[in-house]
Amino acid sequence: MKTIRTLIFVSIFLSVLLPNLLHAQEESFPDSLSLILEPIQIEATHSSVTMDRAPMSVSTLRRSMDDLVSRRASTLDELTFTLPGIWVSNRENHALGERMTIRGMGWRSQFGVRGVQVVLDDIPLTVADGQTIMNMVDPAMIQSIELLRGPSATLWGNSSGGVLYMKTRPGPDHPSLYLRSYGGSHGTMKHEARIHEQAGPVRVDAYGSYFDTDGYRDYSAAELWRGGLAATVQPDRYSSITGRVAYAGMPFAQHPGSLGLQDAEQDPTKAWPFNVNMQAGKEYEQWMGSLHMLREFSPGVLTVTGHGALRDLENPLPGPFIMVDRRAGGSRATWAFTEIPFDLQIGAELKWQRDERTQTDNNGGTPDPALYVSQLDRVSNQGLFAKSVFDLETVSISAGLRADRMSFQSDSLDVATGSIIPYQDEDRIFTTVNPSLGLIWKLDQSRIFANVSTSFESPTTTEFKNRLSPDGVTVLPGFNADLDPERTVGAETGIRGWFPEEQLEYDVTFYSQFVRDQIIQETEIDGQAIFSNGGTARHLGIEAAATYHPADWLTARGMITWTDARFTGDGLEAPFKGNQLPGVAPFRASLALEWFLNQHTIGLDLEHVGRYYADSANSAENDAFTLLHSRWTFSGIGSSGWTLQPFVSVQNVLDTRYNTSVALNNGFGRFYEPGPGRTFQAGLSLQI
Repeated sequence: MKTIRTLIFVSIFLSVLLPNLLHAQEESFPDSLSLILEPIQIEATHSSVTMDRAPMSVSTLRRSMDDLVSRRASTLDELTFTLPGIWVSNRENHALGERMTIRGMGWRSQFGVRGVQVVLDDIPLTVADGQTIMNMVDPAMIQSIELLRGPSATLWGNSSGGVLYMKTRPGPDHPSLYLRSYGGSHGTMKHEARIHEQAGPVRVDAYGSYFDTDGYRDYSAAELWRGGLAATVQPDRYSSITGRVAYAGMPFAQHPGSLGLQDAEQDPTKAWPFNVNMQAGKEYEQWMGSLHMLREFSPGVLTVTGHGALRDLENPLPGPFIMVDRRAGGSRATWAFTEIPFDLQIGAELKWQRDERTQTDNNGGTPDPALYVSQLDRVSNQGLFAKSVFDLETVSISAGLRADRMSFQSDSLDVATGSIIPYQDEDRIFTTVNPSLGLIWKLDQSRIFANVSTSFESPTTTEFKNRLSPDGVTVLPGFNADLDPERTVGAETGIRGWFPEEQLEYDVTFYSQFVRDQIIQETEIDGQAIFSNGGTARHLGIEAAATYHPADWLTARGMITWTDARFTGDGLEAPFKGNQLPGVAPFRASLALEWFLNQHTIGLDLEHVGRYYADSANSAENDAFTLLHSRWTFSGIGSSGWTLQPFVSVQNVLDTRYNTSVALNNGFGRFYEPGPGRTFQAGLSLQI
């Protein structure tokens, strides 16, 4: 019934309100979004390939100034909901962050992101062991997104079931100074600032933001500081150097926990009492930096990149109190040949990670003096790769090959007896080779492509860190030496094209992915998870997306995704064979509309998520839901040197009751994480 009411509401808006507004429409504005039909450079492929030559499923998003002003963008799902293949679930819990899957890859993650690669301004947010920390990303600052939807280990190595590549650098038409502030429901407040300036030979881009909220649910308040600085200099016409620094700090974030079905339906703002009593939450600081150098020579182009990260985390959970001091980084060098009759790039990559993990009991939000685990984890990843593109008139053939070697080492101390007793160091070494082969057939106004590619996903340090005692009754600290990487082979074919006169772009893709040695949670004892390699899984799907710009005053962008992801193997997963993977919605659809009416911009976002399961046994369901959001901004205040724009946004216009995400396979049946009802935000932006 709620879905029907939503469709009726949209139909009334389109048939009654829109014609009346269009009679008043007499002019369009230069920052309205139009289709970009010229070749788009795809930087997420680590090469000079354009959309016109990319033999793979790839989606792009370029945000207009109106979208930057009026869209709240406090979480990443507000930007990605019209991109096919990717699903970001806002958990309304800043202590856990968002859940993200690409074609179902990464479904097993209880917190953070697994199985997919995430990059922000050329800095990988995915560290050597495959963990991704999304708190560094301020979605409001994202200017553009590129999404590789299939396995991409040839390009990115470990944990590349898909790639999300985001950039904060504004375009040349962006104002030199941009300020925005808004406030709204649930005590939410945000302040943002951005500067971009050309100072002689140096281009400087900087941003900063402060976010504070009481949260929709009880005990879900959070505070966030984020910022970034980039400087680019071109010493001569053949070279460029770019340095970047980014910061994210969360002084506190409360963890309300998940709820059972009855509580989620009758009291969705409730926090789980044990979480409140234990003062569960998160506090962290993180710095990241990179240096990117490019130099053109007569036979080719050399690119060298280095990056590093520092992270200090305190994470009181309902049982343990976890503290992590992380140091991570890496470097990459590529050489692209320019004097040979085909495109060829070769290179090497190194990633490393060092985690000092301390674990105690949680005494009401403070660590117990008696240590349970003091553990040093070290990860290194070395990769060699080559990729090429052969152009044969109307056909292009792409091929790639990458070899990786990964080393995991753990030096742990067991303090259970009251005295520090070291035991033997543990280590594992993995080697893997990942090929890819793609073809694209160029027609007048379309491109037909096919691609076969692979990826692998190593266990993370958090999945290695516990092992089961020989009697199978207790959890021992240390290193689970029985875990192996998860491996994926994917095939896809599709067509993307455009109709210039109709200002229409479209993309349709069919894909199949086969996963073996899945890393799954075998059991949980006293809040400590034990992971093992399960059986196999099969992911089948269809993705369709389109952008339509019939006139200067209207833009429509939408997508439909169908995914059938199921357990297919034996072993640990034998009881679940044939079941759908939990946390993966089989059907999703979305539509974003923008009207440019004189000095007003009106936006509507419609999103539907189908029913899906919360556990591997498929015994707990999360109901389907449809959400409608609206935005308005006014650009009629200002002069030649400045513009002041008020804006209002309303989330969940129809006040739909729904669960925004689930806690997968929760041992206590508390699967559900409720989403907020109707919320309001209003604010101002200043552009100079």
